Amino acid sequence: MTKKEKKLLWIFLAILAIGVIARGIPLVTQAYQSGIAAVEESKEKINRLKKLQAREAYWRTEFNKISKDEKQLSAQLFSGNSPELIAARVQERLKTLARQSGVKVDSMSLPDLNQSDDWLLISQTMTFKAPTKNLMELMKMIKKSKPTLIMTDVQMRAFRDMLSCTIKVVGFSHSAAKQESDS
Repeated sequence: MTKKEKKLLWIFLAILAIGVIARGIPLVTQAYQSGIAAVEESKEKINRLKKLQAREAYWRTEFNKISKDEKQLSAQLFSGNSPELIAARVQERLKTLARQSGVKVDSMSLPDLNQSDDWLLISQTMTFKAPTKNLMELMKMIKKSKPTLIMTDVQMRAFRDMLSCTIKVVGFSHSAAKQESDS
């Protein structure tokens, strides 16, 4: 190799070195900074996951508590595929309670249905005759009833040794559309 070729080779290597330094250092620096950012992000994720893991027992307990509450609330609601079927169940439940408490049912009105969004309220009126003891037993049974019945109105008149009474109860349910989507 001649002296001129060696000089050109050194100039080429110098230009190449300057190019590598000018282009390579920013690329290496950027890659290094990206790596550091990725490591920091990973550390933050690990810390968040550790915190979540530490709170797992708490959230599991909360979930179990809410699930239990949901089951208890569901037990208080009447169920069925249609508002009419649910109303029939309310009516049947009231008749059963009356029979178990020794109350003689004179009449029952048609259930009154009121729907709002996915909730259904069923009102049922019943007229009957009963001694005070049986009336009190019926009221206790209605109060403890599952699904829940709520007495909203009581009218009484004394008739010889019996009471002539009219009571109104309400029961609640989710509408048929809501129940079917939950199933």
